[in-house]
Amino acid sequence: MTVVLTAKQIEDLANFAKEDGQPQYTITTATIPAFEADDGEVIPEYTGLVAYSGSEDHGVLQLED
Repeated sequence: MTVVLTAKQIEDLANFAKEDGQPQYTITTATIPAFEADDGEVIPEYTGLVAYSGSEDHGVLQLED
């Protein structure tokens, strides 16, 4: 499988990695179901590339086009 990232996606991933502080990330395709955030904002479903670390205590980055 080949994964192609845009310059913006690479920049977003670099910023995410700096803030999240994990040593490595996995990039894959996934569907994240819609959900309501803690502040009440409704987050719509997302299907596409995501980056995540192996830690359950850290976030998932949606690598949107």
